Amino acid sequence: MVALFRRYWDGLVSYDGGVAILMMDALLLIPLIMAAFFYPIEVAIAVGAVLFLTAVAYEGFVFWRRRHMPRV
Repeated sequence: MVALFRRYWDGLVSYDGGVAILMMDALLLIPLIMAAFFYPIEVAIAVGAVLFLTAVAYEGFVFWRRRHMPRV
C-alpha cells in the first residue's frame, strides 16, 4: 500500500510547482511597477494599505488564537 502511494506521489506531484506559482505571482508585480512610474503616490498608498491590513489580519489571528486555545 505504501509503495502504491509513493508511486502515485512521484508521478503526480511536481517539485517545481511552487516555483511556477511564484513566477505567476511575479507577473502581478509588472503592472504594479509600471503603475508606480506614472502614479507613485497612489501606488505607495495602496501597497502600504495592503501591508498594513495584512499585518493587522495576522496579528488579529495570533491574538484570537492565544485567547481561544483549547485548555488541556
